[in-house]
Formats: sequence, C-alpha cells, structure tokens
Amino acid sequence: MKRIFLLLTIFGSFGLSAQKLITSTPFELFGNHLFISLSVDDSEPVDFIFDTGDGLAVIDIDLAKKLNLKTDHQKSKTSAQGTVSGALIAHNKVEIGDVKVNDIELYTTNLRHLERTIGRNIDGIIGYDLLKNYVVELNYDEMVMNLYQPDGFAYQGAGEAFKFKLVNYIPTIEASVTLNNGESYKDYFFINTGAGTSMDFNTFFATKHDVISKTGNHYSYPVAGLADQETMHYEGRVKKFSVGSFEFDEMPVGISQAKHGIQHNKKVAGILGNNLLQRFNITFNYSTSTAYFEANDFNKQPFLVNASGLNLQYGEDLQKLLVHRVFEGSPAEAAGIKENAEIISINGTDISTYTLPEIRKMLKDIDNKTVTLEYRQEGVTSEASLNLEPLL
Repeated sequence: MKRIFLLLTIFGSFGLSAQKLITSTPFELFGNHLFISLSVDDSEPVDFIFDTGDGLAVIDIDLAKKLNLKTDHQKSKTSAQGTVSGALIAHNKVEIGDVKVNDIELYTTNLRHLERTIGRNIDGIIGYDLLKNYVVELNYDEMVMNLYQPDGFAYQGAGEAFKFKLVNYIPTIEASVTLNNGESYKDYFFINTGAGTSMDFNTFFATKHDVISKTGNHYSYPVAGLADQETMHYEGRVKKFSVGSFEFDEMPVGISQAKHGIQHNKKVAGILGNNLLQRFNITFNYSTSTAYFEANDFNKQPFLVNASGLNLQYGEDLQKLLVHRVFEGSPAEAAGIKENAEIISINGTDISTYTLPEIRKMLKDIDNKTVTLEYRQEGVTSEASLNLEPLL
C-alpha cells in the first residue's frame, strides 16, 4: 500500500510540474477582439490586441514617439488585405505579468484606421513573439490568458487536439465546409484571433469555387486590415462548417476579394476569426505544433448578423460615429440614411453612452425588432425607426 501511495505521489507531482504556469493575465474581449495589457521598455501599461495572425509585433506610431523609441530601418509588412510600410524598432523589452520577452522587434505604423473600425484605442498588436516562447492558453470563460513553460508541458484539459502547420508564422488547421448547393471541401484555414469574423474564404479559394454564388443572400462592404487599403468584402452563409468533431450549421461567413496579403494566399482556403474562436477555450503549444480546442460557454450562442444595413465606424477624432456604408435593400436604405451621416442617439440615448461593439449588437438584435436612430445628414438632424431584419 505504501508503495502504491508513493507511486501515486510521484506521478501526481509529475503531473503538476508538467503544467508550469509562468503568468496569468486577464484579457478584455472588446467586440470580437482580444486585448491584453503589457508594458514596452518599462512603460506604463498599454493595450495590445493579441493576434495569432501577427508574425511581427506592431506598435502604434504615436505611442512609439511618446516612448521615444528609435526606429532602425524601413520595412514592409503583409497584413490580411495587403502590404503596409513602416519602420522597425529593434532591441525592445515587452512585459506581461511575470513574463519578460527581451530583444523583441517592433514594427511601428499608424493604427488610427483600425481604431476607427474597432472603436477604441489600440496601442499595438502582438502574437508570434509570445506563441513561439510559451504555451498560450486562452480561457474565454474566465477571460484569462495563461502562459506556461513549454518544456515538459502536458495538456490536461478535455479539449480536442489539432496538429497545425505554420504558414507565414500563422497556424493553419484542417476544416471542412459545405456550401449551400451541397458542395463540400476540406482544406486548411488560418487561426487568426485578430480577425473579427467567424470564417472568411480567401480570394483564391472563393474565386476558384465561385463561392459568392453558393452562399445564398449576401451583401458587400469595404474592409481594411493593418494596411489602410480597403477592398470589397462579401458576407453570406454556408450550410455547414466543421473543425474536428465541432459542427456549426448555417454559419455566416465572409468572402474576401483582397488582391494582396494573407487573404490572397493560394495555399490556404481562408481564416478562422475570433467570432468563431471565442466559442472555445484554446491552448497553443508551438513546440509540438498542437492546438487544443475545448467548447466553452459561448459555443452554442447564435451567430448574429447585420439586421440594420448600416456599416459604422468612428471619424478621425474617434468621437463622431459615422455611417461608412448603407447596404442595398436594407432597413437603413429604406429609411433614407446615407453614407457619412452622423449617428447621434439610439432609442433616445446618446451614442457616447455605448461602445461600438454594443451599438453593433443592438443593430443585430432582432428580438428588439425596432431601433430608433437620431442622425445628422447634410446638415439636417432627422429621426428614423428601423425595423430590424437579418440581411442573410
């Protein structure tokens, strides 16, 4: 009996040591984007997007100037929609809790266009520099990121294991999709927590298989990634999407028309974004090229789609909320709202009361059926009641 107890103690101790937690830090889920707090070269805490699609850490140009960081040389960086030019800053230190990553390169560029679209201040973007050094666990149930020592790490959760391969420093896994006409395909998709979509088809795959005509009703709007270059983007639905044993029916998807960047990659079918990924607690172990997906409390929540016909973003000052696009045949178009109109209030409450993700959710919530908007258009203030109706 003593011998059995001793063996259990030894193996139990080994199990605990196999999970060497280095640091645990809370994250904020702002819409479909994951923000963590960190410091750069002993700065005050700043807010970075955690993006598994980021191969080179990015810092906003205004913050770089404020911290007096010295640029080394100019460099181009590939984003989802294209290429953006900026400057590299070498030999930096990034700290997250008890984790210190030394001698890290930062790519500095203007992130204002992303801030206008996402709806808040963005100090930078980080991904690969953490993922290559640590086992990274994203626990969406608790809104916590855990970083583990990769040596001897043994996953002990209930998640499903997926082997991945890196393409342009981004993990890709195999998944299956069934289009509305019954055609089914199995291919590789980028895992990209920095993308707000559920799933996007890349341009090459979408063109090759004529995806636009096989995704039912759809609408289009301009999008931009890290590069401030907009390309047209379509939204539709697929009959079924599955990754491993996880299946999602009638899932809304994006269809890229990008001519450059990772969304023009010919070897990868598309992108799995955080509107899908947040439905799992995910552990990434780059040392073994394995990701573990465990369904969480968000897994069965419905995918909401645009029901107003408005595509919104902030103005340059991040104060005025402007109409970026009005979709054809939508409630907003029927009400006479046009591009560049300024939204003043929703249901009688000033828009400054809400975050942009909260506003977008209100315009997707068909349970409320009607939303009343006050807006200023061509110098005239008007009011319109929109009868919300999903565009897909």
